[in-house]
Amino acid sequence: MATKKADKTILWRTVLLMCACGVATFAVLTVKLYNIQIREHDKWEQKAVEQQTRDTEVAPTRGTIYDRNMEALALSANVETVFISPREVAGEEQARLIAKGLSEILGVDYDKIVEKTKKKNYYEIIKKKVEQEDADAVRKFKKDNDLKAIKFGSDTKRYYPLGNFASHVIGFTGSENQGQYGLEATYEEYLKGTPGRVITAKAQNGQDLSFQYEKYYDAKNGLGLVLTIDQTIQQFLEKQLEKAYIENKVENYVSGIVLDVKTGEILAMATKPDFDLNSPRTVTGMKELSKIEAAGTDEEKNKLLGEAQLAMWRNKPVVDAYEPGSTFKILTTSMGLEEKVVKLDDQFFCGGSVMVAGWPKPVRCHKKGGHGAETFLQGVQNSCNPVFIAVGLRIGAEKFYDYFRAFGLTEKTGIDLPGEAGSIYHSYKDFSRADITLAVYAFGQTFKITPIQLISAISSAANGGKMMKPHLVRELVDENGVVQKTFEPELVRQVISKETSDQVNEIMESVVKVGTGKNAYVNGYRIAGKTGTAEKIDLGASGEGKYVVSFVAYAPADDPQIAVLVLLDEPMGPPVNLRSGGFCAAPIVGAIMADTLPYLGIEPQYTAEELSAIDVLVPDLTSKTESEAKPILLDKKLKYKTVGEGDRITDQIPAPGAKIPATSEIILYKDAPKPTETVKVPNVSGMRPEAANKAIVNAGLYMKATGATATQAAGIIAMSQSVAPGAEVPRGTVVEISFLDATLKD
Repeated sequence: MATKKADKTILWRTVLLMCACGVATFAVLTVKLYNIQIREHDKWEQKAVEQQTRDTEVAPTRGTIYDRNMEALALSANVETVFISPREVAGEEQARLIAKGLSEILGVDYDKIVEKTKKKNYYEIIKKKVEQEDADAVRKFKKDNDLKAIKFGSDTKRYYPLGNFASHVIGFTGSENQGQYGLEATYEEYLKGTPGRVITAKAQNGQDLSFQYEKYYDAKNGLGLVLTIDQTIQQFLEKQLEKAYIENKVENYVSGIVLDVKTGEILAMATKPDFDLNSPRTVTGMKELSKIEAAGTDEEKNKLLGEAQLAMWRNKPVVDAYEPGSTFKILTTSMGLEEKVVKLDDQFFCGGSVMVAGWPKPVRCHKKGGHGAETFLQGVQNSCNPVFIAVGLRIGAEKFYDYFRAFGLTEKTGIDLPGEAGSIYHSYKDFSRADITLAVYAFGQTFKITPIQLISAISSAANGGKMMKPHLVRELVDENGVVQKTFEPELVRQVISKETSDQVNEIMESVVKVGTGKNAYVNGYRIAGKTGTAEKIDLGASGEGKYVVSFVAYAPADDPQIAVLVLLDEPMGPPVNLRSGGFCAAPIVGAIMADTLPYLGIEPQYTAEELSAIDVLVPDLTSKTESEAKPILLDKKLKYKTVGEGDRITDQIPAPGAKIPATSEIILYKDAPKPTETVKVPNVSGMRPEAANKAIVNAGLYMKATGATATQAAGIIAMSQSVAPGAEVPRGTVVEISFLDATLKD
């Protein structure tokens, strides 16, 4: 009986123990299942999806960048990504074959490819942005060797059809097609688009299943930018900046802006030297390359390379501040006239320097002997510092500082480019502490502003006092050219009255006609402008003889449409006394205006004097009689002489289509042979226009004069010629001679 009772107890204990173990076991399983199915549901679902599907990204096409006339400046070309599926590599021998073939075709390191074949996944990139020719070579290699592990993906690559055109403005993209500099970076949000996806079901062995198990999500292509830049005007600007950089042996850089004063649209912006957008990391500057090559270690080389690249990419008109010098006098003139503290006929005296109360040293004028007695108008034409000091002191520190702010010189313009710099200027407390600060501000020194700030401020003075926000993008368009968004011109504020603006324009036109801006004169056009020459005094002794020279102009003066600013940082070619805005920068602006104004359809309005010397096209007179040719030539104000006794003209000098000054004499050959011998081009450098013309004509050639030829100033001399001295050319060749006023110091 006792034994049975003991057995029963053991049985119950066993049952209870088994139940307890069962409950404990199921409790653990329940918790585990709860964690897997509830708490970690997303994690395990994702792993299942990854195991059962392959998700491939489809790159969108980056938006095209156009100029204002819909000429493509940046576009995307189709390229491919070559990748491998390591799980599908059939052994070490095939891995070595794949590595050898792909390294040879794509230029990728052999050992790196071998390492990728050893991984356990389905996607290892070998090379991105593979051009079609190389991709086709990989396809042939894959087919010839039956290599299922090699795969292809579609992609796009940024391409810039004009190379270095507007490089600092457009910018470029990185390896992942993301905008890194310029407008490519600013408008990344619109340009980049949205990637698509291809989701494919996979079998147990990792192979893709048939297309019925594939789902495709379309990529959304990026929007295109329609810029305010005009490709033709940009070419005009870049051509002249390149010329200025070379001829003036500029130590650092030259840069320029062409702006629509009525809308704030940037028509052109450039810096030279520049870089090729298709190879933006290639440094081209010889000085920089020499420094990199001379570096001792790879670390030093890479550091110098990085510094050279960053310097090369700097968009100087936006990111570098400088002392504007006398170009700022346009704004001081505007302030003085608006506040009615000065009139055009107010009398001043310049003795070469002036003392300012509280300052121990005289403040000098650029003309050492002084300008003597002069009116305010003459003071502006002469760019006389003492006159502007007096006007600045009349305006007073408080009002002057208010206008300085109103012209936007204490804030960034907000232009749609990355990295815009602010200005460097005194706080009002420091500015108002001494008259000397106001005195030197009045003629544009001891503060720094950016070129985009300056041209915006001066454009407001020209544009009826209305300041417009500068910008570079007009519209966003889809891939079919349909406008998705428009960026309208934006008025910032009214700075001065229209009456004052009109008066300023008349004054600044006279600066180009008879003042320090004569070298920017263009026959037939009313151009207003101002020179600027600022010595780099902040460099101390090392800045002696080093200048930033500039010229700013706008036209037509009676109804301004465009403004042009050009500056040269340290021109070292001319003698020190000629390193000035009037000598180095004004001719460049004049040449840009001469190209741009006719292109914009602005008709020239010639004076009687200009009409008498205007260039005309030589007509084709061959086969005509002298009596038929005579009225044609008289209509063009061309003289002529005949050679031979025939009835009809058989040849002529110069050839038809040549452009020569009116009143020039052409030679008509009547059944007489035209001379075939060449003539030597004389050297007319340094000659006055009359002497240069005589030397050219006596050599049997024709002279086309450009530059400062409209005045009779004693300093007008020939500075360059289109055909090198001593060159042998056919008789009757037209030689273009550029004239400058070499007396201009400011």
